[in-house]
Amino acid sequence: MSESKSAHHHHSHSHGHHHHHSHGAVVGRMSFALVLNLSFAVIELIGGLWTNSVAILSDALHDFGDAIAMLLAIILEKISHKQSDGHFSYGYRRFSTLGAVVTGMILVVGSIFILLEAVPRLFSPQQPHADGMILLAVLGVSVNGYAAYRVSKGTSLNEKMLMWHMIEDVLGWVMVLVGAVVMKFFDVPQLDAGMAIALACWILYNVVRNLSEAMKVFLMASPSQVKVEEVEAAILKVAKVEGVHHGHLWSLDGERHVFTGHVVLAPEVGLADMERIKNQIKKLVKDFGIIEATIETEISGSHCADPEHH
Repeated sequence: MSESKSAHHHHSHSHGHHHHHSHGAVVGRMSFALVLNLSFAVIELIGGLWTNSVAILSDALHDFGDAIAMLLAIILEKISHKQSDGHFSYGYRRFSTLGAVVTGMILVVGSIFILLEAVPRLFSPQQPHADGMILLAVLGVSVNGYAAYRVSKGTSLNEKMLMWHMIEDVLGWVMVLVGAVVMKFFDVPQLDAGMAIALACWILYNVVRNLSEAMKVFLMASPSQVKVEEVEAAILKVAKVEGVHHGHLWSLDGERHVFTGHVVLAPEVGLADMERIKNQIKKLVKDFGIIEATIETEISGSHCADPEHH
């Protein structure tokens, strides 16, 4: 008895510690990215005005948008780790996904603004200061590259959205660097606006893709990594299980999932067996990232309480 008790105590302690540690790491990575992003946006704004480059100015605007989005994301990420209560019985995990949606919306608006600024410049180009652009681009690749590397360790939807901010910045600066080198030796001022347009379109494409993933979580779609059929097939392999119906699977935040289902058991199953099978199923579905499973058991041949429910 005392041995199992101490084993149980050790498990709960280590679980809580890991949760706290990973939460701290998430917020730490995101705060680091925010400080870096905001500082660099100020440098870009000054640099964009100095070099007369719409590509750099659009990136500065975009970085300020990023900084606002990151601040929101950090606040919502912190809220998302609160324990469940009477208001949010499943906990606050969805707030992290809300952060991803808000961040995505800000990026979409920023990208459209960049397009509206850059397209007219294609037809009436202004010569930017190529040497200054090269200098800023080298700095941009270094700073954003390091930030992207730090945030890439994250797994939450929120962090993935932030990682896209960083990656798109790195690629944007690589493009500015190449463009500035070309403009230094050739008279093609249209290249500056062209780069800004290409960058905005690329951002829009990736953000819309990430936004659709976050919206699926909100609309309670089955997670893309796991299918209800796979979970039901695994449950069917448990001894004395004869059928599974009314299986529902949704995600709290893209990583932690919830499953409910009716499990039909063989006629000879007694009360003690029923409890054991239920616990076996709950342990089994944890492999699919399911943190909470509600299993209703029915004996084969008995009438299902809600047959119309799908």
